[in-house]
Amino acid sequence: MADSRPLLVYAPGLDGTGRLLFRQRRLHDEYDLRCIAYPQNRSHSYASLAELVAAPLKERGGGIVLAESFGGAVALTVALKYPELVRRLMLLNTFAWFPRRAYIEPLAMLGPYLPAKPSHPASRRLRGVFFFSPDVLPEDRKQWWDLTADVPMSAFGHRFGMIRDLDLRPRLHEVKAPTLVLAAPDDRVVAADAGVSLAKQLPNATLIQPRAGHAAMVHPRIDVAELLAQYR
Repeated sequence: MADSRPLLVYAPGLDGTGRLLFRQRRLHDEYDLRCIAYPQNRSHSYASLAELVAAPLKERGGGIVLAESFGGAVALTVALKYPELVRRLMLLNTFAWFPRRAYIEPLAMLGPYLPAKPSHPASRRLRGVFFFSPDVLPEDRKQWWDLTADVPMSAFGHRFGMIRDLDLRPRLHEVKAPTLVLAAPDDRVVAADAGVSLAKQLPNATLIQPRAGHAAMVHPRIDVAELLAQYR
């Protein structure tokens, strides 16, 4: 039997796993939720990732696209190529151009030399300072790390180069889909100004700025289904 719930396609962040909606229970219950996973062991582009997101949209004749961080540009690429399929966008802590050039330039240069093995667990404490706000529960942090533990560092390295070379700003005026942009003031990875700028340049965008860190969808006060219902 066909699923009568509205389609929602999730374009994940830099991890590319599509596994990090575990706190967003209502999305699983209320939507035909399709979580996209990116290739981890071969090169790819924003255009090729956009085709992965577009596939279920084509199957169902359109739907909502939810994206965070790195995935925001994937979602915007879909909206630019297939405007008839994207009924709505929700973009969390993301960018059309990454403003912290002093960070992304050296990371992109280092990227090709990162090994095809996962990060050592000892690095989690340091990385967590950037990803999580203090009120993210310890058990949710552990689950977040466990679900991304198999991502090879080389995959991150490849995507650093993609971020460095990205600039969708000249085309944002073409994205007509209603868009909810979340730009968290406490984000230590993507400056909130990047989301504010994104919302200003998109023709039909609404900006919200709740207190949350970069990994907003594991924050105890962020309910994406509620936000989608509240801001129509």
